[in-house]
Amino acid sequence: MDYDAIVIGCGPAGSVAAMYLAKALGKEKVLVVDKAAFPRDKICGDAQGRKAAAIMKELGIYEEYTKLPGQKIYGITLSSPNGTQIHLDVASRSEPAPGYVHRRMVLDNFLAENAKKAAAFRIFNVTDLIIENNIVKGVIGNENGQREEIRAKIVLAADGANSLVAQKLGLNKNPPEHFIVATRQYYKGVKGMTDRIELHLIKSLIPGYFWIFPLPNGEANVGLGMIVKDMHDRKVNLKEATLREIKENPLFKERFKDATPLEDVKGWNLPVASYRRKSFGNGLLILGDAASLIDPLSGEGLGNAMISARIAAQIATEALQRGDFSEGFLKKYDTLLWEAIGPEIKANYRLQVIGKKFPFMIDRLMVKASKDESFRKKVEKLLPYTGGRKEIGSEEFLTNLAEKKEVEKMLAEAP
Repeated sequence: MDYDAIVIGCGPAGSVAAMYLAKALGKEKVLVVDKAAFPRDKICGDAQGRKAAAIMKELGIYEEYTKLPGQKIYGITLSSPNGTQIHLDVASRSEPAPGYVHRRMVLDNFLAENAKKAAAFRIFNVTDLIIENNIVKGVIGNENGQREEIRAKIVLAADGANSLVAQKLGLNKNPPEHFIVATRQYYKGVKGMTDRIELHLIKSLIPGYFWIFPLPNGEANVGLGMIVKDMHDRKVNLKEATLREIKENPLFKERFKDATPLEDVKGWNLPVASYRRKSFGNGLLILGDAASLIDPLSGEGLGNAMISARIAAQIATEALQRGDFSEGFLKKYDTLLWEAIGPEIKANYRLQVIGKKFPFMIDRLMVKASKDESFRKKVEKLLPYTGGRKEIGSEEFLTNLAEKKEVEKMLAEAP
C-alpha cells in the first residue's frame, strides 16, 4: 500500500508529526515506522517545558500528559563557578506547573501510543530511501528479516541524533564545537531535592554544566554535559568528571553521601542548533534531533523537536494539496522553523560563548542576584522566555555586571 506520508521514527518528533498529519489527512494515509517497540529508555535529562506543553495542548493530549508519573517543576536552582547558588521561581505554586520531569521511557511511550491511535504504525527497520530522479519516494527496510519497499508522496525523517537518513544524504556533519556529549545516571536518595531543576556551572567544565533533576519517589536524574571540542581540548573524561563532582564538590558531596545509583553512567551525543543544517530535500523533511535542533545553551531538544514536527506536518500537508514535493517548495519548512526557533537559538548561543570566554560574568550575575532581590526578580522574569534570553545577552543587561568597555569587548567576541 502507498501512503501520502511516511514518518520514520516514533520518538517525540515523529509521534507529534504523525498526530498532526493524521488529523489533516486521515489515519490510513499516514504511516509511522520505528525499528523497536515502546516503552524503551532514551538517555536524556528528562525535563520538559512550555514548548512541549503548548504542542500537547494543541493536540488535545495535555491533560493525560499531566497525569503521567512525573515531577512538577516550578523553578530553577543555579550555581556559578565560584559556588554561589540562587533559587529562581518561574511560576507560582498556585498556577499550573510550567514544566515537568518525566522519565523518557514514560513520556515517549505516551506519545507513541497517541501516535498509534492517530496513524498507521509498524515496527519496521528503515535501511535506505527509495530515490527516483533525485526525489525521495519512500523507504526500504525490513520487518522480521524480510526486505520491503514502502512508498509515499513525502517522507519525514525523525530518526534521532544518529539519523540514518541524514547520514545517507550527507546532512549529519556538525563541527565539534557544535556537538555536546552528556552523561546521565539515575539516583535514589539525593538530599535536598525540591520542585526546581538544578543547573550547576562547574568551573572546569564551562560552558558545560552539571544537573540534578527531581523525579517521583525520591529519585533524580543526574548528569553532566560538555561541548565535544572543549572536552577533547581539556582531555576531560565525562564519566570520571561526573563521579568526581558528586564525590568532591562541596555543593554535592553531602547530598549524595547516602544516595544510591540506580544504573551505571550512560552517555549520548547531542548535535546542537548553533550549527544550522539543511533539513529538507526533494520529497523529504528532517525533524528534531536528526536535524540538529538541540538548544546550544541548555542541551534541551524536546521542545524544538515538537515545534519542528508541527511545522513539518503543516508544510507536508500543503505539499500534498499542491502536488509539489520539490526542494524549492519544501524549503518553506526550513524558513518557518528558523523563524520559530532561530531567535532563541541565536540568543542562547551568544550566552554560551560569553559564559565560556568570560566565566567571571556568571559569578557576577549569581552574586548580584543572591544579594539584590530586585535584580534577582528581574532575572527570574527573564530566564524562561525567548525574549528574556535575548535581553540577558544584551549590552543594556550586561552593563549591570561589567564596565562599558568590558561589555563592548564581550559583545565583539560573541556571535
